[in-house]
Amino acid sequence: MTPVSPLGGTQSAANAIKKVSYTHDTMIDLILGNPGISQTAIAAHFGYSRMWVSRVFNADAFRQRLAERKGDLIDPTIAQGFEENLKALAAQSLEVVASKLDATQSADMALKVLELTTKSLGYGARAQQAPAIQQTFVVALPEKAKSAEAWANAHRQAPLELVEQVVREPVAVPALPDLEALLVEAS
Repeated sequence: MTPVSPLGGTQSAANAIKKVSYTHDTMIDLILGNPGISQTAIAAHFGYSRMWVSRVFNADAFRQRLAERKGDLIDPTIAQGFEENLKALAAQSLEVVASKLDATQSADMALKVLELTTKSLGYGARAQQAPAIQQTFVVALPEKAKSAEAWANAHRQAPLELVEQVVREPVAVPALPDLEALLVEAS
């Protein structure tokens, strides 16, 4: 049997495109304009197969150009780190507070600003946390009973005869007033 040569076009997709063409740049524009577009839709738009588009997407040259274009289009304030934005905001806030403090010459405001700035810089005593209070409860449990009857005998509240006697005695219910007599009396 003779060895079979590999199919043409099965080499690594990363090396499939050595240089990005104007078609690839147009494809990148389409992707940046419609970030959710599928490879099938891109293939239909350009009249190529989905496999061809997939190979283009996986090419190193295409990925590099896509990253460059994304970098060109991103707003510099978004690219700027969060920490840098926060520092700029803090500096601007400090300028406003300083101008207000100069204008008012308020001792209360100066003390509050001093307190907040020294606290944020880590100076001064740390806030004391409430101490943790641990409470221990001791419960005295009765000894283990030898049997259920022994436990029942030890913890019986009242003799059974006394309970039966209380249940048998009639309960005195107060008499209700005669409503007719009350109406006659009221009129």
